[in-house]
Amino acid sequence: MTMQSDKQSVIERIKKIVATQLDVDIPIDQIGNEDGFLSAIGVDSIGFIELRYQCEAEFDIKVKDEDFTPKNFLNCETLSAFILGKKETSKI
Repeated sequence: MTMQSDKQSVIERIKKIVATQLDVDIPIDQIGNEDGFLSAIGVDSIGFIELRYQCEAEFDIKVKDEDFTPKNFLNCETLSAFILGKKETSKI
């Protein structure tokens, strides 16, 4: 798999979590890669906590408190980059 296909796979899995596990009223096919979780999709504070735990389970990663920031959890693009970075450092 290429880095781009890995990223697209991670993004699709994030979208599935957002559409099916969080309390938002948006179909998976209407979630854009750069749509803000808060601003465009309407994820609330409880939703962000749920997103964190769902991503930890789905991707077998641990999100430290200092990494649980708007910079990393802004949208599917930023979250996928964060997850791929965590997966990469866990290989070292």
